[in-house]
Amino acid sequence: MTSYIVPFLYITLVLIWGTTWIAIKVSVGDTPFLMASIRFFLAGLVLFLLQKWRKQPILPRREDRHIILALGIGNFFFGYGLTYWGMQFVDSNITSILWATLPVMIAVFAHRMLVNEKINASSIFSLVGAIIGTLFIFDLRGADFDPQTAKGMVVILLSILAAAYPNVLYKREGKNLDPVAANASAMLIGATLLLITGLFVESWQRVELNIVTMGATAYLAIIGSALGFTMYFWLLNRVTIVKMSYTTFLIPILASIWGWVLLGEELSSSALTGAVIIILSVSLPEILRKRVFNSNAD
Repeated sequence: MTSYIVPFLYITLVLIWGTTWIAIKVSVGDTPFLMASIRFFLAGLVLFLLQKWRKQPILPRREDRHIILALGIGNFFFGYGLTYWGMQFVDSNITSILWATLPVMIAVFAHRMLVNEKINASSIFSLVGAIIGTLFIFDLRGADFDPQTAKGMVVILLSILAAAYPNVLYKREGKNLDPVAANASAMLIGATLLLITGLFVESWQRVELNIVTMGATAYLAIIGSALGFTMYFWLLNRVTIVKMSYTTFLIPILASIWGWVLLGEELSSSALTGAVIIILSVSLPEILRKRVFNSNAD
């Protein structure tokens, strides 16, 4: 039974995070930082209460606090704050496709930070493919090119870069961290920074508090964040960091389907080409590696 837990949680995580992009899109409104702060305050509170119920410590050990700070600032503040901001102008399907470049950015940091996960020919193939695919999505000379959308996509790419480093740091030094406690602390740090930023650049009067936005935010907080990130960091200590990041090439497929069905989002021919290039360049090396490994084992 134990042998099925990892693949079960892996698949569950993909299914959950395949729906979060449309939830962000319908909830972001004109106040991305404030809406993101509400999400992570709720998620952090849920995990805090769970930790109290488990009678486990909520605060990390002193020697682990730099990891929590990196997660809070890099992953939840910059990573999701910038993503929320960019999604004011970018569709959920495009955002999910851009996040499929996360394995490439993680591989760059992993090369410097992890002994057994160095950049090789397949990593370079994925990097080049991700760059080419991203250029197709930007479609700089196409009739549908929109400078505001392009600016949003650049900000989203920066958010992915910001999220990559703390993920690798957690893999390297976070083996003894409780994923519930780690995420609770990091989310509350990120939420606080998002709230401060939102109070400076946004207005509470413009926050859209209706049944749709609050329902989406509650879903993002409880299912997408509290449950999703706890599963992610639990899996991260049991699966290689690069393999774990391959959840991001499955998620865009689901996210694009949901975006089309529920929000009427469509991919242009150029964006569709870019999506295919990114997903194939990220996934093919892993698929081929497994085939070679299995044939050698035989």
